[in-house]
Amino acid sequence: MIADLRSAADLAADKPHGTRIKYMGGCRCLRCRMANTNYETKRSAARRRGEWNGLVDTAPARAHLRQLSRKGVGYKTAADAASISRSVVAKIVNGERRRMRAQAMARLLKVTPAARADHSIVPAARTWLLLGQLLEEGFTKAAIARELLGPQAKALQIRRDFVLARTQLAVEKLWRKYMAIP
Repeated sequence: MIADLRSAADLAADKPHGTRIKYMGGCRCLRCRMANTNYETKRSAARRRGEWNGLVDTAPARAHLRQLSRKGVGYKTAADAASISRSVVAKIVNGERRRMRAQAMARLLKVTPAARADHSIVPAARTWLLLGQLLEEGFTKAAIARELLGPQAKALQIRRDFVLARTQLAVEKLWRKYMAIP
């Protein structure tokens, strides 16, 4: 809550001179003014280099996270991929957080479905399309199961509606191994 935030003067009370927080707390000695000037100079140079990091609206991030979710990438995986706190991303998804830093937004918008965790659930249509092609070429379900799971596997048991991302990846690798044109 904003009411719980301490004032800059309170925060600066026990800080040494020559720090920006001491300047923000009201000290105008030479060392504190110099610390503030150095901070503003670096910030200004960063903006000129295009490294602006002001606050931006989270609506584009929320839309991107919904799109990623439909493709099997959860908010925790997206947060990890973008190096943003999971709790912050959860608040963005829930609409509790309306603004975020521009650079964090840019990192979040760069997350693609390729970041999906191997235990995420994805639609099985592509998996069954590739399996169908393998079956048409003469592979048996038992042979495919042995390729995917090892020599002890007896049967291919893959759901028709959804599969794990790791299952889809394994089927794609198998398909490329035998069906891809060199």
